Amino acid sequence: MKDKTLRENGYLRGVSTSLLIVLLTGVLNQLFLPPGKLSQLLSLVHLLVSIIWGSCVFAYVVVHTKRTLGMRKRGVSLLGVLALLCAVSLVVTGGYLAYDGALVANEKVLSVHRVASYFLIASLVFHVLYHILTSRDTPSNGRSQAYMTGIWRSSLNGVLITLVVAATLFAADKYFMDTTPSIKVTDYAFPYGDGKFAPSLATTTNDEFVPIHEIGNSGQCITCHIGIGEQWLASAHKHAADDPAYVRNINLLESKKGIEATRYCEGCHAPTALLSGALTPGGEHGGVKGTLQNKEGVGCMSCHGINEIHSTRGVASYNFNPKSKYVFESTPGLERLSLLALNLRPQQHIQELSPDIQRTAEFCSTCHTQFMDAAMNDWGWVKMQDEYLAWSKSKFNLGKDGRSNHSEQKNCQACHMPRIAADDPAADSEGKVRSHYFLGANAALAKHFGHDEVYALTKDFLQQDKVSIYIEPPENNTSQETDLFVSLDAGAKRKPPVSFIRGNENQVRILVSNNGVGHNFPAGTIDLSESWIEFKVLDAEKNEIFSSGHLLEGGEIENSATVYKEVAVDRFGKEVWRHDLFNMVGKSFVNVIPAGGIDTVDYQFKIPDWALSPIHLSATLKYRKFNPKYFNWVNEKETFLHNPIIELSRDTLVVKLEKAIKVSGRGKDRND
Repeated sequence: MKDKTLRENGYLRGVSTSLLIVLLTGVLNQLFLPPGKLSQLLSLVHLLVSIIWGSCVFAYVVVHTKRTLGMRKRGVSLLGVLALLCAVSLVVTGGYLAYDGALVANEKVLSVHRVASYFLIASLVFHVLYHILTSRDTPSNGRSQAYMTGIWRSSLNGVLITLVVAATLFAADKYFMDTTPSIKVTDYAFPYGDGKFAPSLATTTNDEFVPIHEIGNSGQCITCHIGIGEQWLASAHKHAADDPAYVRNINLLESKKGIEATRYCEGCHAPTALLSGALTPGGEHGGVKGTLQNKEGVGCMSCHGINEIHSTRGVASYNFNPKSKYVFESTPGLERLSLLALNLRPQQHIQELSPDIQRTAEFCSTCHTQFMDAAMNDWGWVKMQDEYLAWSKSKFNLGKDGRSNHSEQKNCQACHMPRIAADDPAADSEGKVRSHYFLGANAALAKHFGHDEVYALTKDFLQQDKVSIYIEPPENNTSQETDLFVSLDAGAKRKPPVSFIRGNENQVRILVSNNGVGHNFPAGTIDLSESWIEFKVLDAEKNEIFSSGHLLEGGEIENSATVYKEVAVDRFGKEVWRHDLFNMVGKSFVNVIPAGGIDTVDYQFKIPDWALSPIHLSATLKYRKFNPKYFNWVNEKETFLHNPIIELSRDTLVVKLEKAIKVSGRGKDRND
């Protein structure tokens, strides 16, 4: 009997000591310690001691239950059962959090874990007090006092152990302070002034080059973020540097102005090359196939490493800050332990790599806005694409006059990164993440790399009534004049005749409405892309009467078509058609539709005598990423497989055909 009591006392001391350490480490982590390596280390200690505590609880409950099963202390027993249930809840929820992580999606589990710990403390306190109060005048009082003495001693030991562990961890944290090595780049050239990354506007914390593995490490990110990683792998961001069109242009820029000039582009197409100091004579830019910068494009850290926005002028106007080191991250053989600590305490990871600025339109403006100045074109300042400015003036920006606003504010992320379902640690409580497909208008890139799902998603994205085309029903002159009174209501309800007159010049008006795009349509590299109206007039037997916007034999759009694009020119007034923007000094032609705007296009044609009624009208708004001249130029040295034409919107109208009106006398008598 004495041996059993000693064994029970031993288990009790283990339970009380480990429980106190678990509680203290939990409270320190939740209430006092900021996110960081020390917090992650304490989380590992919390987990390790929790496992020991769970084992001690199991052993103690078995021995304790056998001894007290026949005692008539219902209140004490009920409190003991409640404490046991709380302990089981802690073990289950704690095990789940250790396996799946203390993520946003598991916030409810974490809340249950916290509440269970509060109830456990309360039930244990009342259990012990009730037991003491009911055991004062019983033979077991001495044993109870012995138990309490053991508990107090164990608690004191637990406090001391916790303090020693905390002090040790503080010391370890100081020892493992972040020491990002300074990267030395020999003979780094500064042709654009003192800025290391000029002519781009990018900077880094402490103005240091960043180790290439600190930026080009998307593969490491994907080991955890599989759902988001799979999306990124098929995105235009991933292919920002190995895009055949970009490869052709960046090589052209290097050949004309040297590798230092490629810094202008690489801050947004291959930050890995720019920020690591590779863009100097002897280095390699993102267009060099097989290099890390070429494979990464705009990787995870290219965006998630940005902690500050300099301006909305674009050309990589951001500051890059390498992420902090996580506990045991660089310790060989302890990588899994590092991931476990990160899962248990992900707050630092979230705060550093997902700051609030990443959810703003200004964040996107760092690259999706562009200008050229004399440093690049040897001429002067020229404004190029600026989706941010166009959005800021649109109905989707609530900062404008509220009378013309959309019902809800929509920034870049709302359209191009909608919330979609994904199996990923970053998913919210609904299992959704911000889409990392980054859908836009570049269907050609998705088609080229064989990303069929993204190609289909891109087509669907472009065809979601963002831009619509409409044929206004034509009016003819067959309405009859009358001297009879017609009420205003009747006149308003009366529809004019819709018909064409055979042999006459007829006019049709087409309306193109940018009702769903948050910026100008089209946008982006509109010196390369083309959007145009294809308008056809056919008779009842499908004989062509009139056509505009059809393609010629070489794929070019015929000259009379209405085309939405931009024509850049150099200092001699010649078109800059190869996207060699370092030669651009202005624009000779720009045709875009602002957000919420409407463009009207009138067509005139004559209905021949042979045409049969009714007449069929069709208007289609089409888009392709590249004009044929540029596309063929890219394929002289690179291989770009596809340049698909996407039908954005279509409208049709059937109009009856009437004979010409014969007019006699003074025009008072009219006969068919």
